[in-house]
Amino acid sequence: MIMKSISLLLVLAGFTLAAETPLALTLQSRSASNRATLVKEQWLPSRTALIVCDMWDLHHCKNAVIREGEMAPRLNEVLEKARAEGVLIIHAPSSCMKAYEGTPARERARSAPAAARLPDKIGEWCKQIPSEELAVYPLDQTDGGEDDDPAEHAAWAKELEAKDLNPRAPWTRQIDVLRIDQKKDAISDSGVEIWNLLESRNIDSVILAGVHLNMCVSGRPFGLRQMAKNGKHVVLMRDMTDTMYNPSRWPFVSHVHGTELFVQHVEKRICPTITSDQFIGGRPFAFSSATTGKKRLQIILLGDSTTEASFPKKMAPDEPQFEDTLRIRLALEADLPACDVHNEGVSGEYIRRLLDTRYDKAVKTKPQADFIFIRYGINDRSKREAFPENFPKDFRELLGRLRSDHPNAVLIPMTSIPYSAENQHADINDLIRKIAAEEKLPLFDIASRYLAELAKNPDGLNYRRYSLSKIPEQLRPLATPYVLPGADPQVVVMDNRLDGLFGHLPGWASDRHPNLAGYNVIADETAKWLAPVIRARR
Repeated sequence: MIMKSISLLLVLAGFTLAAETPLALTLQSRSASNRATLVKEQWLPSRTALIVCDMWDLHHCKNAVIREGEMAPRLNEVLEKARAEGVLIIHAPSSCMKAYEGTPARERARSAPAAARLPDKIGEWCKQIPSEELAVYPLDQTDGGEDDDPAEHAAWAKELEAKDLNPRAPWTRQIDVLRIDQKKDAISDSGVEIWNLLESRNIDSVILAGVHLNMCVSGRPFGLRQMAKNGKHVVLMRDMTDTMYNPSRWPFVSHVHGTELFVQHVEKRICPTITSDQFIGGRPFAFSSATTGKKRLQIILLGDSTTEASFPKKMAPDEPQFEDTLRIRLALEADLPACDVHNEGVSGEYIRRLLDTRYDKAVKTKPQADFIFIRYGINDRSKREAFPENFPKDFRELLGRLRSDHPNAVLIPMTSIPYSAENQHADINDLIRKIAAEEKLPLFDIASRYLAELAKNPDGLNYRRYSLSKIPEQLRPLATPYVLPGADPQVVVMDNRLDGLFGHLPGWASDRHPNLAGYNVIADETAKWLAPVIRARR
């Protein structure tokens, strides 16, 4: 009889598990070099929770309220679907528990039995975990991150005061758009309560959604960092979040891009991410143009490897790159409008290849540009037959297409930077100067400043890239940490750190591609040249 009862229980347990349809999720992470990696997983709904962080009814930042209002209906659809699938929904509007006292959802969290394992400091904020310690924090949020227009913000504060609300902390409850199911959901803002709730239900997978990613979603006692460091399989729903970021602060990007940068930080340093369409279909959520802020100048950079900067991006991904330094340098000119810089350079490219293979994707689809910098010639000289005749023809064809697709843009031919130890570039730049004059276009001569900087430090602006096969075998162990694998393994460093070991080898510093120092020179000179041009157009 006992054996029959045990068998029956096993059958029923098996039936329950079989009836539970797993959640099919695609998790996105990033490598240190910012390359995205996708992994498909299946999560049991009964062992999954979705925590809604600080989706308050009001906020001291008016723009934050507007963005939350756009996002909330979509998030509610996600909650309804997840709940129906068997996922535990935990509403966590911090500092608002008084509004929910005595409700079944609130009591469900309060009454969860104490966990056998309670992580140290689970009831406290967590501002950093070890994987973030050496990372460059992606946003300057020291001003609180408010992106309101000052006059509108002052009016909003008065409006909140008129309602007897604290304009610095006006929230009283969760936004009503998000339905709370009192029969199934839980409500808590306590790290201890939420941990107890998760442990009591054997929940090991957690999804975080809500606001604001660079503050509460990451740092709360129930946030991403605490879940990650204490062993939960946690993910961020990256299209169901927002940041507190002011575009007038470093790194001077749009609010939307600021959020993207912090999502990338999360994917590299804290946990993977998913998107809402994995629950409810359609496309990932995006905020409307009404929330994007003031119009920003659009700058496009076209060119070859000396524009793309692929190795600096690979070797120093956390540092500001060419396009970042240009944007930041322009932002330091207080009277200029904010700008976005799109780097569309590609290693090995020449104009004919751009026109024949990727122009439509790389250029035509970009936002309407205000300025387009064009720096070609090095690869054209080596790869285009009849270079003196065809290079000007290709250049003019490119100008024609740019005028058609970006009619309001100022087209700016640039001289080529020196690309060999002998600084061979004069013939290319003579043609570029002639084209600019004939087309009545402004010429930006970067070569002069670059040569002046090289005169101070001949090898200071280029990285070292050297074939491992050219290094004597007995010295190769010294190069091991710096080798990039491939058919011809290369030793690559961004500076002179190996000059003392390999500087005596023939051609050690002969690769003239810019390092970050070189790109900083280009960015600085570009900003100096462009700033008065922008002012003249205003």
